[in-house]
Amino acid sequence: MTSVSQWRGRGRPRFLTGNDAGVPIGHVYLDVRRRLLYCLDTTARRLQNDGVPFTTLDPARHSVTTLAGNPVVASDLPLVVAWHEARPAEAVFILSRKGMPPQQLHWSAAPLCDGSGQVVAIVGSIVLRPPEPDWQMLAGLAHDLRNPLQALRLSLDELPATDNVPAELRETLSRIRSSAERALSVGKDLLEWSRGPAQGGRRVDAGWILLEPFLMTLADEQAVAARQKGLVLIKNLRAADGWEIQSDRVRLSRLLANLLSNAIRYTPTGCVEFAASWRQSGEERQLCLGVHDTGTGISPEEQESIFQPFERGSASKGDSTGGSGLGLAVVDRLVAELHLALEVSSDVGHGSSFQLIVPAPLLRPAVSH
Repeated sequence: MTSVSQWRGRGRPRFLTGNDAGVPIGHVYLDVRRRLLYCLDTTARRLQNDGVPFTTLDPARHSVTTLAGNPVVASDLPLVVAWHEARPAEAVFILSRKGMPPQQLHWSAAPLCDGSGQVVAIVGSIVLRPPEPDWQMLAGLAHDLRNPLQALRLSLDELPATDNVPAELRETLSRIRSSAERALSVGKDLLEWSRGPAQGGRRVDAGWILLEPFLMTLADEQAVAARQKGLVLIKNLRAADGWEIQSDRVRLSRLLANLLSNAIRYTPTGCVEFAASWRQSGEERQLCLGVHDTGTGISPEEQESIFQPFERGSASKGDSTGGSGLGLAVVDRLVAELHLALEVSSDVGHGSSFQLIVPAPLLRPAVSH
């Protein structure tokens, strides 16, 4: 049995070699006189070993193209341009590797000259990022998505009063209504997200949310999926009763819904527990919102990669769950946006535990209305 725990989010003790999203960035030094290339960090060495071109191309190991889709030749590489033309150079290429989604290579290089102006060395940096999406197309899709969701919500509003229908049907209609409302909110958030690059980022719409009913509604939305798999969905949320959290309602619901749906998807038998608890961290009292399952678990080697887009743990590959590998990537981004933290622990073959940590400044006793 292999067990591993990790920490993600606010204050996590993880050295980042790129930006706050963990994007890999490598640094190199080219000694022009000796014609030797030095990789200055593990990221650069790893990228070079993976076949990323620095000063020469090896078509047998990689496929690199320009943004227009044309093959890249050695004279296109910024290190070579900076060397031969004695000027700073930048370039963006597309790297395609078997079994992996395409990624963008952001190269920059600058020459170092001696007193006579001769180039003696080149320093360079290379960043590996997911390709930039077509923001206008995404905005259009988000706009169009709202139309059927709006129609669904209006259709539900036109249903006759449910006072005289069986309680089970009344509960089902209530879940459908809340799911439609949340889907419409997510559609609006997608539209806002698509506009973000043109507006300098997304605005976090923070407000005070009464926790216990908010959490219960999210759990109720997942009850059908759990029941259809024969799982027991345990709701242990009493510790959140009487408390409010200051957060973005739409994004917090997306975060927790992804954790819950992932747990149900990758738990063949047993149970999933959605729990709230308190703990003391130094002088601060923190609220923990946990999703615990008896599922397949996550190996130590996959603890970091599962938070990357389109990555799925080996225990979940080849199944018929329809998972896309995006759920935990969405979770990781939302944890950072909402200034929260996430603890992950897992025993392979025995289940996983995801604990969302809410700091004291974002909590307050419920205000009576």
